[in-house]
Amino acid sequence: MKVVLLCAGYATRMYPLTRDFPKALFEVAGKPILTHLLDRIANLPGVDEVVLLSNHRFAPQFEAWARNARCPWPIRVIDDGSTEESNRLGALGDLALAVRETPLADHDALVVAGDNLVLFDLAPLARTFASRRAPQLALRRAANDASRSRYGEALLDRSGRVVRFREKPPDPESDLAAIALYFLPPATWPLLERYLAEGGNRDAPGHFVAWLVRETPVYGEPIAGPWYDIGDLDSLARARAELEAVESRA
Repeated sequence: MKVVLLCAGYATRMYPLTRDFPKALFEVAGKPILTHLLDRIANLPGVDEVVLLSNHRFAPQFEAWARNARCPWPIRVIDDGSTEESNRLGALGDLALAVRETPLADHDALVVAGDNLVLFDLAPLARTFASRRAPQLALRRAANDASRSRYGEALLDRSGRVVRFREKPPDPESDLAAIALYFLPPATWPLLERYLAEGGNRDAPGHFVAWLVRETPVYGEPIAGPWYDIGDLDSLARARAELEAVESRA
């Protein structure tokens, strides 16, 4: 299994903090967000490589992090060549680039957006993915309607199959919200290529998921444990404060 980290965004909502520094490397509880993720990936069987997609501006900083990371697998940093928000490839454009430039086409993948502060055990999700051999979304239960409309909404049947997916709906009907963490089998990659060739949205992965649900069985699994979406300065401050409070009680 390959782990693909989508870190090529510019996080303009967090300027000026992110003008010259990638938010995926912001420290929370004493270590970068990506290092927290590596700690969780360490419990997964079969991982043999981490592929990190970066823009050109931040590639040197990610390369420095990769050299110093205590990681049992090689970390490959791919510079997508973009230099600013206006010419970025988008998350799905970057994922397609990883398929072209690495052996990903023949492998399962755990695809994660770099602003996910993952503090829950990934192993149960990996086990259900291995048993189904189908695309699988990580889902959380959103507390209220306001927070639900900021994420992709999933409706599941009794087997866990996604029967409908909507990206950031204004009228959410389900409390199951997708975080940007996906387990994907190799059969997904030709579908991604077709989706992009048909003019699909190249940035928000939720639009691809909504399309994918209509093409092939896709499943959803709730996460069990804490997770933070570091999307703005407030969410970063909240994550830092809450984890510091936990550490002070330990």
